[in-house]
Amino acid sequence: MSSIKLYGQLLISFILLSQSALSQDKTNKGKEFWLGYGHNVLFTQGGNSQNHVLYLSAEAPANVTISVYGTSWSRTVSIPANTVDASVTIPKSGPEDARILSEGLFAKGVHIVSDTPIVVYAHQQGSVSSGATMLMPVETYGYTYYSLNFTQISNYPDSYSWFYVVAAENNTRLLITPADSTEGGWLPNQPYTVNLNKGEIYNVFGKKTGNYTGKDMTGSKIVSVPGADGNCHSVGVFSGSSRNIICTQGNGGEVMQQQIFPANAWGTRYLTYHTVINA
Repeated sequence: MSSIKLYGQLLISFILLSQSALSQDKTNKGKEFWLGYGHNVLFTQGGNSQNHVLYLSAEAPANVTISVYGTSWSRTVSIPANTVDASVTIPKSGPEDARILSEGLFAKGVHIVSDTPIVVYAHQQGSVSSGATMLMPVETYGYTYYSLNFTQISNYPDSYSWFYVVAAENNTRLLITPADSTEGGWLPNQPYTVNLNKGEIYNVFGKKTGNYTGKDMTGSKIVSVPGADGNCHSVGVFSGSSRNIICTQGNGGEVMQQQIFPANAWGTRYLTYHTVINA
């Protein structure tokens, strides 16, 4: 499958989504965003050849600071009105390395702060893999999520169905109920408690079932519950795959990543249109 064709179709979908609201007063335009460097098979099978690029779009002039939380790495860009900046690449080595390498707790969330509202997309790209997602600002974050993944089949080893949660505030406490077994030993349909502080990420990998297959984490439930301060804190959730074969033709595959809408943003009426994917 052509990465360029798939990315083009995803980008069209994201542009359409950017015109609609998560609810009557919330959109994907905002001043503060969080994300992680979701697992990509190219971390280990491609010599760390992938790049994770941010696309920052502004209608009004914007000064945007991107940082890897808990490290000294930071970049500030000035974006003229009605332009897109694609100059920021998230670090993937050294003390600022933001990559999520295994199941468990990571303290290097990527933080984006702007002085005026902007729209942000994140794109992992490599020689044989490409996947993008629209980002949603912190004011759209919710308290209950269900992971959305896909049957995990890859033509590369070290590929996982995954999801992760990123905290925007201290004292964030979660109940995570995986839909199936995980690499870290969690059992299906059993709730596990996770505590996060600002900028921290908890990542879950579906358990591998063979060299190229693994558990599908679709339906895993994430709920924010009262933390040490007695409050529930909204979170951001992303899901995807290190690499996955969506079509049965050929040996192609793609990294997948998508920020998930919270359950309170779900609706009862939808409009869709058929999509043609050229192999």
